[in-house]
Amino acid sequence: MNIPDHIKNRLLQNRLDDLIKHARDNEKKQAQYETFGFEIIDANTPAELRYLLLSKLKARFHLQDVVLCLIDQQKDTARLFLDQHEKSRMNHKNRLLILDSVKDSACIGTLSKTPLTGVGVITQYPWMIAGLKNKDHFKSAAYLPLMRGIRITGALLLLSQDAQRYAHGIGTLFLQKLSSMAAVAVENCLNQQRLKEISYQDVLTQVYNRRYFDLRFKDEIARSLRWRDDLVCMFLDVDHFKRINDTYGHQTGDNVLVHVASLIKTQVRACDIAARYGGEEFVVALPATSLQSAHEIAERLRQAVCSNLHSFQDKQFQVSISIGMANLQGLNLLLQHNGQDCESIGTMLLARADAALYRAKEEGRNQVAVFSTDDIEQ
Repeated sequence: MNIPDHIKNRLLQNRLDDLIKHARDNEKKQAQYETFGFEIIDANTPAELRYLLLSKLKARFHLQDVVLCLIDQQKDTARLFLDQHEKSRMNHKNRLLILDSVKDSACIGTLSKTPLTGVGVITQYPWMIAGLKNKDHFKSAAYLPLMRGIRITGALLLLSQDAQRYAHGIGTLFLQKLSSMAAVAVENCLNQQRLKEISYQDVLTQVYNRRYFDLRFKDEIARSLRWRDDLVCMFLDVDHFKRINDTYGHQTGDNVLVHVASLIKTQVRACDIAARYGGEEFVVALPATSLQSAHEIAERLRQAVCSNLHSFQDKQFQVSISIGMANLQGLNLLLQHNGQDCESIGTMLLARADAALYRAKEEGRNQVAVFSTDDIEQ
């Protein structure tokens, strides 16, 4: 049966119109993805990048949900990417997954280095959506690896309630471009935060400086009050430090401070805040820690400092430290009667730890003292 030419022409025209429409749709999609990619590249802070990837991406492309997974290779991603703000942690709970390179190695081992689409993605990565309340509504997903060279640094999971949105085998060119730009944005953001942290470090000892401690201390107090956790503040002072400087020289004194700081870092957790407060004095804040546990940490640290010998020319000498501690829950009665802000509470807690340190010094040094009300009278 011969098809009339005018019908053939109409069919060809319809086909051409479809191809043109498809090409224009692709151009529009490409422009949308590129625009969004440049937005995330231009993000200046972790908060801005979190908002773009976990909130704006979802709204801009009409997604059911988005999950961002990051591999913490340098043990600092959670601290840097979440700004240490409890609110940001809660806002993105279950949607921002930070994987420990050792503890979560099994999950990391399942991450594909190539994009995947389809409902199979959801069944392949159930741990990525395990904490989401609306997970039963997902009908298709796009898995986008975050690659830097041949190294995978994380993944983006785009979730839809439309089974055809990310059907198996669809083209992923636009999505690959997006994931490449997201990988660069995350890496840049983390590196910028690492540079910023350098300004918060004590040059000599490489622990935090007083400025950083004061900023973080208020945040940790707020978090502890909100969750009714205890928080222990610990002041540490190198005993007879002036005598060490006078006898062995300032270079040896500096070496002693560096060594004490390194021992502090080995004894405390990653979530604790250790800082050089001034001169030979250090301060440590231990969130979500009981007074008894903090006392055990302090005693281990004191013994570690005492057990090490220091050398100067042909002479060897030992160093000791005194430690004073106070805890947030010890302020409970006072806080109940006075509506204090976090800065005032921090000042009181530091004053109590300092008073306990003074008593440790007065009673012979090389010991741990816990604040008591008698210290106020002294």
